[in-house]
Amino acid sequence: MRNIRLFWQIFPACVGITLFSLLLAAWLATTTGRDFYIEHLKEEIRERALLIEPTIATLSRGEDRPFQDFVRQTGRRAATRITVIANNGLVRADSNEDHNLMDNHATRPEVVPALAGETGYSLRHSRTLGESMLYAAIPVRLGEEELRGALRLAIAITPVEIMLATLHKKLLAIGLAVAVLAALLSLYSARRISRPLEEIKRGAEQLTKGRIDQLVKINSEHMSAEMAGLAGSINQMAEQINRRIRIIIQQRNQLEAVFSSMADAVVAIDADKKIIRMNQAAAALFGLPSEGVKGKAVQGVIRNPYLLEMVDCTLAHNTPQEQKVTLFNGTDPILLDTHAVPLRDEDDRSMGVLLVMNDLTKLNRLENIRQDFVANVSHELKTPITAIKGYVETLLDGALEDQDNARRFLSIVVRQANRLDAIVDDLLTLSRIEDREQRRDISLTVAEVGPVLESALQTCAVQADEKGIIIQVESDEEWYAPINQPLLEQAVINLLGNAIAYSPQGSLITLRCQGSRNRQGEEFVHLSVIDNGPGIAKEHLPRLFERFYRCDKARSRDQGGTGLGLAIAKHIAQAHNGTVEVESSLGKGSTFTLILPAAPRNDGERRG
Repeated sequence: MRNIRLFWQIFPACVGITLFSLLLAAWLATTTGRDFYIEHLKEEIRERALLIEPTIATLSRGEDRPFQDFVRQTGRRAATRITVIANNGLVRADSNEDHNLMDNHATRPEVVPALAGETGYSLRHSRTLGESMLYAAIPVRLGEEELRGALRLAIAITPVEIMLATLHKKLLAIGLAVAVLAALLSLYSARRISRPLEEIKRGAEQLTKGRIDQLVKINSEHMSAEMAGLAGSINQMAEQINRRIRIIIQQRNQLEAVFSSMADAVVAIDADKKIIRMNQAAAALFGLPSEGVKGKAVQGVIRNPYLLEMVDCTLAHNTPQEQKVTLFNGTDPILLDTHAVPLRDEDDRSMGVLLVMNDLTKLNRLENIRQDFVANVSHELKTPITAIKGYVETLLDGALEDQDNARRFLSIVVRQANRLDAIVDDLLTLSRIEDREQRRDISLTVAEVGPVLESALQTCAVQADEKGIIIQVESDEEWYAPINQPLLEQAVINLLGNAIAYSPQGSLITLRCQGSRNRQGEEFVHLSVIDNGPGIAKEHLPRLFERFYRCDKARSRDQGGTGLGLAIAKHIAQAHNGTVEVESSLGKGSTFTLILPAAPRNDGERRG
């Protein structure tokens, strides 16, 4: 059944009731008024009849002529038709017509009661006069025999009908005016009742659509107490729902932020083994868009059999599963510490699986680096200590008597002690740089970079001259950068010292300073050390800046290095908000580059 608006249920009903009431009132007024006038006329015509009844009875005993004249004249003077009817129904006299030509009136409805001794009335249309007449007949004794006859009087009721017609018109006009006024009042009342309900409906629709930013607040002024109470309750409910929805949205956003920003890969799977959600870390792990996998079967997204087996076991047994799983990103293995836990609803019923994968690859690599570092430190420290201990024991066993061997042994001890001292110094230097870098305690001052290269060249000149190596400096212009000059000089010395150590006799080493600009318009200073040494194999490049990492351990120890120079250079570059890079291939030499952010340019500055 089609629902009808409340307005159209109230307004027509009010108008209909009003019209019905007006029609009923008009009908009652007209019928009551007409009956009242008719009864009044009946009483009046009866009194007239009773008034002339004695005279009629007296004149009826005499001659007909005076009797008939009296009837005619009295009827004309009283504007009333008077008819005298004998016991047999014959008309003996009439004020308007010739009684000899009139019909027998014995059967007339008003005459029958009169002949029976009672008063009779009749209201009908007169064919003789052509209008509606009210007839009243009373019994009368006629003639010498005093036989019972009837005295009938009749008056026209046309004035009454005219008056009633006028009354009808007035009532109709008044009724129309009242109907229009009632319709307007009904319209106003219906709108006043329905409008708040329509506002409530719009507010409810906004709530159902989730439009909490456009809630309709209902104005309860000019309302009935009941409607105002309902409006207040709706407004309060809307505010509570609004507040709760905002809390839910805030909590959802917080959970979404936590879910998306988690470093662990997380995948939510429903009971039908379809993806519910996948965070960014999981999407990156599997190389898939996080939004594009919703609703897809887990078998088509995660193809690792061990992960799928964990999902199946968790769904089947409703118990958590834990396992280390290895994935392959190309040829690189990725070790995952994987947990599969059941997802449960508020009734503690299983509704899916939450798969959490912690990438242990970096942690394992750091652990390997730590182990290698400990092993290398132990080895690097143990080697000179073992040599010192061995030669000192030899000296104690009697080698002191042989001055030549004793001098040679002691020089070796000094050399190994110096090496041990250099290792300790480099470790302390690296520790200080890392500590100051973490505490942001390294002060940087904008200065020209060229003098740093000149200072490093002077420091390493003696080492280069011993091997006949030529060092040349190239710079396209004067470059300025925020630097700590002693630290930056040490980094360049470390790179230049390595280049001299591994370059052949009489070769060329280039110190180059040049600039670059990225797509964002930021400028950088490149400090490069370019040698023509044996080069470095590709597999060693990723680990070249680790502590104590050596490509050729035997040759490196022969060169006398500590294995910490490149690590120190890397941390110095990071302390300058920069990086260090290496380009090398076997047999073609190496290029080590410190890349530092350049200081902003000013007009006329640094242009020679």
